[in-house]
Amino acid sequence: MIEPLPLVFAQLADKVPGVFFGLPLLALASLIFAATHHEDPAQIGYATVHWAVWLGGILGVVLAAVLLLGWLA
Repeated sequence: MIEPLPLVFAQLADKVPGVFFGLPLLALASLIFAATHHEDPAQIGYATVHWAVWLGGILGVVLAAVLLLGWLA
C-alpha cells in the first residue's frame, strides 16, 4: 500500500532534528536584513554572510544555554 504524501513528509520531518529547520530561516532573515540596508548585490551578499554569522552565533549561544540548563535540571 502506498502511503499518502503528507504522511511520508510527516514521518521524514520527525526524523530530522529541529535545528535544521532553523537554518533556512536564519539564511532568509539574514538576506532580508542585508537587502533592506544595501542596494549593491555584492554588498548584499557580503552583508548576508555577516548577519548570518552574527545571528547564528547569538542563536547558538542561546541553544547552548538552554541545553546546559536542561542538562543541569
